Amino acid sequence: MALTALPLAAPCANLTVIHDGAGSVPLGTYYGHLVAGVDQPGVLPGTKFPLVSRLQPGQLANDKVGKGLFEAHWLAHPIFVLGTDILSFKWLQLHRQKLTELGASGLVIEAGSETDFKDLQAFAGGLSLAPVRGDWLEQKLMSAGITVYPLVVMPDGFITNAPNSPSARGVQ
Repeated sequence: MALTALPLAAPCANLTVIHDGAGSVPLGTYYGHLVAGVDQPGVLPGTKFPLVSRLQPGQLANDKVGKGLFEAHWLAHPIFVLGTDILSFKWLQLHRQKLTELGASGLVIEAGSETDFKDLQAFAGGLSLAPVRGDWLEQKLMSAGITVYPLVVMPDGFITNAPNSPSARGVQ
């Protein structure tokens, strides 16, 4: 119930953390479905642009592929991380079909404006995308030595460049 009320809530800057323990996870992968409609006039009340990240567009180094990002027992499906840069658009075009088959959700960590986000959302062809503010995911990636996006985190926490790569365990 609380998730369905999220878009109607007051500006996100005033949210109160009620629990932040070992079982806490960010809501980005879940509220992506609430903001998935490209026909919606806005993104999500309280979302402030630009979205800025310390991560940069680039290719995930081979020694980082397969690295476990976190205990992902809460992750019900793959998540992919991208921005609104040209590399992310090309990557999404290349992997959109497989991401759709897997039921993956996207977390957008870089977008210059709401228009940039909406353009990416339209290009995603129905894939769920959520704008992400905050540094939880960024800190997790950087602590694993990962400084680039786009990338995919599989449900077991396995990190890969592509959802259909042979190194994406059990996913062909």
